[in-house]
Amino acid sequence: MNNFSTLTSIISALGTAPVHRLQRTWSQVNARTMSVLEQMRRLMGSTKNFGEYRETLHHANPPCIPFFGVYLTDLTFIEDGISSVIKKTNLINFAKRAKTAEVIGEIQQYQKMPYPLKPVGDLQDYILSNMQAAGDVHEMYEKSLAVEPREREDEKITR
Repeated sequence: MNNFSTLTSIISALGTAPVHRLQRTWSQVNARTMSVLEQMRRLMGSTKNFGEYRETLHHANPPCIPFFGVYLTDLTFIEDGISSVIKKTNLINFAKRAKTAEVIGEIQQYQKMPYPLKPVGDLQDYILSNMQAAGDVHEMYEKSLAVEPREREDEKITR
């Protein structure tokens, strides 16, 4: 589906402390699934300014949902890193405005092609109810501890 936004959310959620700490649970995940997860992490990694993700995105067939954080980073660097006026002339720096327009144009390009999806009420209700039931990160950490209590040092040695 080329939904890089949700992909990033899933990777982020799996990396949170309540989930990441579940070593015994993670050890039960099969190698193929772990390999796919690692590929997804590599794809969305920030290495070389999200280079692998950017290349994949530019070759993706629409429709797609890009990860918006990359655009926000680009716009921040343009805003903070390029002067709004040309030094010693006090003229507007149109090159900066052109770079900003280029980023915004790329965002707009992905808004043109809609997904041919239809709402599934039961699925939407399920997702919403589970999101509400999840609680905050502190509650999730408590649930994580209930699933896998902390090990004592002597237990780690014998495992």
